[in-house]
Amino acid sequence: MIIVTLIISMGIILFLASKKVNIGYSLIIGGILLSLLNGRNVLNIFNIFLKTCSDYTTISLAVTITFITILGYLMEKYFILDRMMIALEKMLRSTKATILFAPSIIGTLLVTGGALMSCPVVDNLGERLNLSRDKKAAINLVFRHALYFIYPLSPTIILSTQIGNYNIWDFIKLQLPIALAMYAFGYIFLLKKCINPSIEKMNVKQYFKTIYEFIFYSSPILISLIGVLILNLPFYISLILGILLSISINLYDRNHDTKFKINESTFKTIIKGIKPSMIIAVLGIMFFKNIVNDINEIFTFLHSLLDMGVPLEVLILIASGIISFPLASIQPSIAILYPMILPLAPNYHVKLLYAMLIYTSSFVFYFISPLHMCQVLTLEYFDVKIKDLYKNYVYILPLIYLVMIAVYIVNML
Repeated sequence: MIIVTLIISMGIILFLASKKVNIGYSLIIGGILLSLLNGRNVLNIFNIFLKTCSDYTTISLAVTITFITILGYLMEKYFILDRMMIALEKMLRSTKATILFAPSIIGTLLVTGGALMSCPVVDNLGERLNLSRDKKAAINLVFRHALYFIYPLSPTIILSTQIGNYNIWDFIKLQLPIALAMYAFGYIFLLKKCINPSIEKMNVKQYFKTIYEFIFYSSPILISLIGVLILNLPFYISLILGILLSISINLYDRNHDTKFKINESTFKTIIKGIKPSMIIAVLGIMFFKNIVNDINEIFTFLHSLLDMGVPLEVLILIASGIISFPLASIQPSIAILYPMILPLAPNYHVKLLYAMLIYTSSFVFYFISPLHMCQVLTLEYFDVKIKDLYKNYVYILPLIYLVMIAVYIVNML
């Protein structure tokens, strides 16, 4: 019976999400249905919903992600990001290195159409490297997403650590080889044969000025990371520092140049940076997790499959594909599979490995999904067909997944 209720619930979630219903609402509706079909009453479901809304983890997660979106919006609105990119190329002294890192740096900010923001940068640099349009599109996507495995301010990583209840740095250390592999294989198959064009020479004084400019314009991101890494501040407190620094940079800029003056109040700009859809998504994900934890029959069913000899790794791969490919998102897989799979781990170390397996498997299916918004925007910008883009992934993605399998096997042994 439990497999039937899971299929019905999953079907409803996938259907609603495919109709552009917010994933948070979709998970709430799917969770309610799953609970009712398994004999839970309305009062029990309502209590779980109230518990989810009042839970510290849910609240802190929603606040953290809200502050991340505000920081990204301010850095875009105040032209801080643009100047950071200009300083980066001058500092690296290499067009190839800049085209590798630029999409990643822009990808650290949760701004609407973020992939589209890095397209002009990649296009301009790619022209100097004589790259084809499909290679420029692949570069924009591969290097933009390589950081998703290890960036501590990534909402997906923060969400996964909260649901999985494990240390974020333990998870990042485990996934570091995967991120490095994506950069390495991306460079080998997309950039290695390119010849760097000559770059304007500068003296030592000019070079140090460039380093200063990069640090200055990237300081909102840097201070947010330093607050977490060195000062051990909560994510949301550390992000407040980054937001305040962005506002301070703009105040300095507009006092020296009127072109940086924004004709609206700082408060209004901050409000525009809030994305209610992401807050609803957090609520839905946490609610579904609590619903799953309330239904013991799910874990009994999974144990029965394992007792029949079905490898857990195969179950994870299939389930990740079924969820993440049609939804073009990692988060639903985390919301659905983490509460089901992670409790089966015999210890903390194995739980981390299961989490990595779900995360990376979901990432690969999300990355190649034709509904992946970053991919849609990039293809549109570079006027490239999806089949031409996929040709650039033939070696990169399988090799990345093999690295993940190697990490999994070595750590499991």
